Amino acid sequence: MAKKKKETCPYCGKAFAYLSRHKCKIKELVEGNVDEKSQIERRIERIEEKKKNYSRDLRKDEKEIFQIIEKKKDLYFNELMKLSDQTREDLEPILEQLAFQSKIVIERELMESSWTKRIKMIETIDIEVKDKTIDKQNNSYVWEQFSYIPCFICPFEEKCTASNQDQFNPHYCEWLTQWIEAKIENNDYFVDFDRIQEYLDENLP
Repeated sequence: MAKKKKETCPYCGKAFAYLSRHKCKIKELVEGNVDEKSQIERRIERIEEKKKNYSRDLRKDEKEIFQIIEKKKDLYFNELMKLSDQTREDLEPILEQLAFQSKIVIERELMESSWTKRIKMIETIDIEVKDKTIDKQNNSYVWEQFSYIPCFICPFEEKCTASNQDQFNPHYCEWLTQWIEAKIENNDYFVDFDRIQEYLDENLP
């Protein structure tokens, strides 16, 4: 009786009389990586499909819900259910769509010992943008574009951290505060750090 010819595993290179019974660990690793990769690819495809779906125009029912929220500005989920006559299952994906398009914001609140959703309208602000002519012959035109923010030329930048207890802290910086106040009033703000440095050198040990 002829001896059965052994078959070689293409993964580990070992020969077996019955290759079908061989459980190759290398094969499991290789095919596992392929499967993992395909799962990642499928997940990316699902995310892209979801993005495409969310960026579409609102459907009729979504527009109706948005109009209710736009009118009320701020309301709870149960109130919205009553006003819209929609079920919870129908309302959830609509709110998700509106939130994704940055039309509303949804917050969880504890109300009467149970969690509920509070839905708020995101107000849009019209901003008038004016063209500004830049004189590139002026060496300070970049500095002017950044509105003379003091942080860019501050000699104490290396000392300035949010954990500092002294004056070099962005949360309590008097120069940054003055700059913000000036910008709110649409004024320019200039700080003379050379003079400040001289004062500190003279008065601090």
